[in-house]
Amino acid sequence: MPMDRLFILGAVITLAAMPVARTQDAASEQMTLGKTTYMMVCLACHQPTGLGLPPVFPPIAKSPYVNGSAERFATMILKGNAGPMIIDGKPYNNIMPGQEAMLTDEKIAAVMTYVRASFGNNAPAVSPEVVKAARAKFADRKAPWTQAELDVWKDDPAPAIAK
Repeated sequence: MPMDRLFILGAVITLAAMPVARTQDAASEQMTLGKTTYMMVCLACHQPTGLGLPPVFPPIAKSPYVNGSAERFATMILKGNAGPMIIDGKPYNNIMPGQEAMLTDEKIAAVMTYVRASFGNNAPAVSPEVVKAARAKFADRKAPWTQAELDVWKDDPAPAIAK
C-alpha cells in the first residue's frame, strides 16, 4: 500500500477514535470529581463501603434510591431527607441535610455518577443538566423529603408531590 494511503488511513483511524477518547476522559474526570466529593461530603455517614451506619445512616449500596430515578436521587441530595425510613427491612431515623447551597450541579452530578457506579450499584451516569433541572423544578421546596414521598416517585418524571 502506498505511503500516502497509509497516512490517510492512519489519520482516519486517529480522528475516529478521538470522540471516544474525549468521552472517556470526561467520564473519568466526572468519576474523579464524584469520588472526591463523596470523600469530602458523604463518607462520614455513608462510609467507605456505602453501607452506612445502622440504625442512623442508611446504606447507599445497591439502593433503589440510587439506582432508580436520577431526578429523585438529585432532589434527595439537593433538599435532603428526613427519617424515619425503612431500608432493607431496617429502621433509620436521622436527617440528611440538603446540599443545594453547598454543591454545584456539576459536583452533585459527579457524586451521583460515582455512587451509581460504585458499591454494587449499576446505573447510568448523570449530567449536570439533570441536576440543574431538578434544582429549578423544586426551587420552592424548603422541607427535606420523607420516605413516603420518595417511594411514590418510582420513575422520572416526578409525580405531583407537595412542596
